[in-house]
Amino acid sequence: MSTDVSAEGLAAARAALGRPGVEVEPRRMWPTGMPALGVEVKGRIPAGEQAGVGRALGRLSDIGWGSRLRPLFAPGAQDGPVSQEVAAALVEVLADWSRGEGAWSGAGRPVGVVTIASTTRPLLVRSLGERLAAVGRLPLLGELLPVGPGAPGGAGGNSAQRLGRLWDAFVPGPGLVEAIGASPGPLLLVDDLVDSGWTMAVAARLLRRAGAAAVLPVALAQQG
Repeated sequence: MSTDVSAEGLAAARAALGRPGVEVEPRRMWPTGMPALGVEVKGRIPAGEQAGVGRALGRLSDIGWGSRLRPLFAPGAQDGPVSQEVAAALVEVLADWSRGEGAWSGAGRPVGVVTIASTTRPLLVRSLGERLAAVGRLPLLGELLPVGPGAPGGAGGNSAQRLGRLWDAFVPGPGLVEAIGASPGPLLLVDDLVDSGWTMAVAARLLRRAGAAAVLPVALAQQG
């Protein structure tokens, strides 16, 4: 059997590696054991409190975009505004997402952008939200603010422990609830990194309970 690879095959492989965009599957079930941690949820997350299927620019483990994203999340990496290259690539991902039968995961065109305020990369997240809002001609409605000693949750532990640390870790920023009420419809929820998925689950629940018709997660990177 020949092991030769055609030039066309190599070009296609390189294009696939460099193509931005991965789906971000939301959490659908609460982990077991939450009542023992003082959080009275169990079973399936109610449909009206779930996030939708989202998008990230790439996985940190990927050969293509992962190699360009990993330096942003390396220990000691300096915070700063999102680069033109990274922002443009994520805009391309959202443009692809907006087309076809499954556009915006079936939720409809977003009516606004909300960011999750970061304690480690605030400039990166804020600038990303501002860029996506400007390009999409959407209002930047506000941000979810971290509060309390547990914010933003940290890594480690099982799913119940991680969710428990995040449960009361965010509150809507000034004017956000009013802005959601004035602009009913799907929202883009912007963060830098999706790891366990529980930050997005908790944040989406807050926004859905505040009146958002749907919450579509958007991140630069996904762990894994």
